[in-house]
Order: sequence, then structure tokens, then C-alpha cells
Amino acid sequence: MNMQNQPPANSQQLSYEQFQAQVRQRELQEQQQAQQALKRVGLDPKSQQVQQVIQQLNSIEKELQQAENQLQMQMDAQRRQIKLIQQKIQHTVAQFQGASANSNSYMQ
Repeated sequence: MNMQNQPPANSQQLSYEQFQAQVRQRELQEQQQAQQALKRVGLDPKSQQVQQVIQQLNSIEKELQQAENQLQMQMDAQRRQIKLIQQKIQHTVAQFQGASANSNSYMQ
């Protein structure tokens, strides 16, 4: 086909196939421009994968920190519980010793 016989690109006389070809070409150009822009800012596919891995590691780190905090809280609660039990034992022993001392004084 001769270039002189082709209508201009913005003409309303474009066939459907020509229009679709232009749309595909424009989309391809936009995609290439977007990929180039991503590469310029360091976000090519490989660096995107690295960013995803870093995000996953950060997420895992937060999860680990939460688990450590939860474990620390449980340990603290158990320490408090043990101290309360020790206090009850000491109180009971003191009561027993007091009662024993009183009964010894009655026996004399």
C-alpha cells in the first residue's frame, strides 16, 4: 500500500483493525515508558522482588517481636503468680509458727 493512499492517523476513516493496531501500539509504548521509569528509580523487576523480600522480612521481624513481647508478658505474669504463692506459703508458715508458739505457751 502506498503511503499517499493511507489516511492520516487521526482521521475518522480508520478501519477498526487500524484503530486497534494504534491502540496496541500506544499501550506498548506506555508500558515501555513505565518500565523505563521504574528502572530509572530502581524498581525494575529484580529490585521489586528484593523490595518484596525486604517487606516480608520486616513483617516477620514484627511478628517475632510481638511473639517475644507476648512471651515476656506471660513470664512476668507467672513471676507475679509465683511471688503470690510464696507470700501465701510464708503467711501460712507464720500462722502455723504463731499457733505453735501459742500452744507451747499454754502447755507450760
